[in-house]
Amino acid sequence: MMVVKDGTTALPVLRAAFEPTGSPRWFVYAMKKLGLDTKHGFDLQITLVRDQITGAFQSFEVALKEGAVDLIDIDWIAIGRHRANGLSLTAFFPYGRIAGGLVVPCDSSISGLQDLRGKRVGVVRLRDKNWIILRAACMKRYGFDPQQEATVVEALSKGTLAEMLKGGQVDAALQWWQLIPPLVATGAYRQIADVLDLIADLGITGPVPITLFTVSDEFAMRNADMLRGFIRAFCETAEYMQKNDEIWVEVGEQVMGGIDPRILTILRDSWRRRVMTAWDKSTIRQIERLFGELLKVGGGALLGIDRLPPGTFAAGFVE
Repeated sequence: MMVVKDGTTALPVLRAAFEPTGSPRWFVYAMKKLGLDTKHGFDLQITLVRDQITGAFQSFEVALKEGAVDLIDIDWIAIGRHRANGLSLTAFFPYGRIAGGLVVPCDSSISGLQDLRGKRVGVVRLRDKNWIILRAACMKRYGFDPQQEATVVEALSKGTLAEMLKGGQVDAALQWWQLIPPLVATGAYRQIADVLDLIADLGITGPVPITLFTVSDEFAMRNADMLRGFIRAFCETAEYMQKNDEIWVEVGEQVMGGIDPRILTILRDSWRRRVMTAWDKSTIRQIERLFGELLKVGGGALLGIDRLPPGTFAAGFVE
């Protein structure tokens, strides 16, 4: 699809879908403000989808599957499962180490993963990458599978999971990373595990991307130049957001609805720790090492696949 900018220059449209509470909205705001999409030859248009899971699909996966959008961000385990089930998705660039954490009420007796036996643990979904990694860490470090020795409650949305924790329906919640600082700031909750640390506990050193920008095979093949433009725009945006604090003040006001400056600072610093702009063969090897560790601990039943299918990563975009 093409649009006309300023009545003269036609730019291809890149349609992306993200959730309203997701961190991609932050870099999108900066990219559009700086005009980096048009600078790099495309017009980025965003659709905000519901925080909801239907069957095996999150709302933004449904939007991509149905052709309503071109680009989403998901984890490579999900991409592998979709490919194994006949849906040809492919990752063309990493977004970052986007992983969550385990939160409990401040007065909880749970101090670590070892205390999850017999507890009610809330998760967004059973096949979420955060839950898969946490299960593998429990098996490797403490010799038990919380899916077997805890009561696991599947919320099917991050908002519902937050309400379950607040209402006492679960003893612990495995929540998305950007939703944890506001919870902790209330003084009523504390984080007892960061999934990024659990990856290190599995023996994987160095940064490993979890979430990647993803399109269909067909779109990647037909729009390679536009996707390379997106990569350049994203990297330039990420570099700007790494160095510039003022843009975060704007993001806090315009995107997050005037969030508490203290929480904004925590989110800013955490995002800077998590975002990634490297994508080469060594990055793929890191992902494969982590997949191997997860497979070794939990097998194909844990992951839903016993290998990452060919095409999970778009070879033409890997340096």
